[in-house]
Amino acid sequence: MEKIFADTKVGRKNIGLGIVQFLILGVLAGIPLTVDLFGGSWLTSEQYQTWKVLHAYAVFGAFVNFFLGYCIDRVKLSNREKEISSWSFAIAGLVGGFGRAALFMLAMWYAPYSYAASLIETVGFVLGTFVFVRGLLNEQR
Repeated sequence: MEKIFADTKVGRKNIGLGIVQFLILGVLAGIPLTVDLFGGSWLTSEQYQTWKVLHAYAVFGAFVNFFLGYCIDRVKLSNREKEISSWSFAIAGLVGGFGRAALFMLAMWYAPYSYAASLIETVGFVLGTFVFVRGLLNEQR
């Protein structure tokens, strides 16, 4: 496990979140999709399509967090920029992955909470990307 977290301080939380999110939401949420692939399904057609979107969001968030965590300590940004970017991506991954899945499982998918989850996820990814890229651009000057 220490090899995975080697040379990371700020990005440890993103790497850990990425691994956990992929294992829980990527693999476990993929089981109903795989069952459908082999001819049997637990889900209606509409639920299947929604489940595919949830699965895709979760896997996307997991990979983005993992790779951000892996590289953020290797770039020459201020510690403040690294922390803002890292926490923004972690919150986006938690809300967009686990939060969205929880809303779906509790049958509140179309409630106002799903819009709030989407907003928090989007703001997290945009803020984290903005701070990260701005720091990289300032580094080149």
